[in-house]
Amino acid sequence: MINKKLLIAAVLAMSVSINTGCANVDKPAAPGGTNITEPDKSQNGSGFDEARQESIMKEYETIIAKENNISEYISFADKNISALSPENASKLIIKLEGIQKDYLPNLEDKYYTTGNIQSTLEELYKPEYDLSSIDAADVKDEEVKKVLEETIKLGYKIETAEGMFFPIIDYSFYEKYSSYAAVDIKDYITLMTAESDKVPAKDAALVISWDELFDRAFKQEKFLSQHKDSAKYEEVKDLYKKYVTFAAYGLNNTPLFAYENKKMNADAKAAYEKAVAQDSNLAQVLKAYYEAIKKDGFKLTDKVKSYQGDLIKNEKFLP
Repeated sequence: MINKKLLIAAVLAMSVSINTGCANVDKPAAPGGTNITEPDKSQNGSGFDEARQESIMKEYETIIAKENNISEYISFADKNISALSPENASKLIIKLEGIQKDYLPNLEDKYYTTGNIQSTLEELYKPEYDLSSIDAADVKDEEVKKVLEETIKLGYKIETAEGMFFPIIDYSFYEKYSSYAAVDIKDYITLMTAESDKVPAKDAALVISWDELFDRAFKQEKFLSQHKDSAKYEEVKDLYKKYVTFAAYGLNNTPLFAYENKKMNADAKAAYEKAVAQDSNLAQVLKAYYEAIKKDGFKLTDKVKSYQGDLIKNEKFLP
């Protein structure tokens, strides 16, 4: 049991971790969520009733003081977020993510201790199968069904690695809140939705293309350049550093340089050619590294190894 948890924790560590405004139409429900309640703003030119905001934020303080209250909190956010300023809406979003992170170990336990959940999911799962399309209503085992329903309702999704199934936060769940948040939180949701929609690595191998790896890294770099005061700056920085490490080394089962002949991966080489042509600090840092690789015949030499180490250690790729 403990070894399985450590395994999944390692996989999750490998795989991971907004325009301001308020709409005047009903938002479609996100997976596992409800429609956002839209207030009547016709009598308020600013769109925000300060007295109502104060009342909502007092209720917010009461709700967050409770434990294991994700369902209640989601209902509260769905009902009230559209009446809040972008700053207050962002507080609700950040707090919901924190509550989800805190509850995640408890939900994970259910995936390891609930009788037939692993075997049930194994029967449903096929290679390239979208786990998000699993319908709990089709599951006959009531105990398993209850866990799967809780997973979706509380804004999680099912992921798999090393033959095990486990929950992760489903950041597409937050898209219904995105338009109400401050610009940095909207951009954060966009970044993290890409991560949860398709994790970058599983079983010590890349499961996204090298092109996608660089595309995500450039978007993370842009976030760090534009939102230096964001509450999510450090988390995005850690994610970005992980991606740059992937770019510099690859992974154990998708190395940048082949183990047998030390030659550069052909797909990575093509992606590098496009990446270093971009206009960004990261592109310039990678260009120096790539020029060293090119000069040494696209092989892993001692000089290239030195560039690898310096690239990660000196963190010159940070904006």
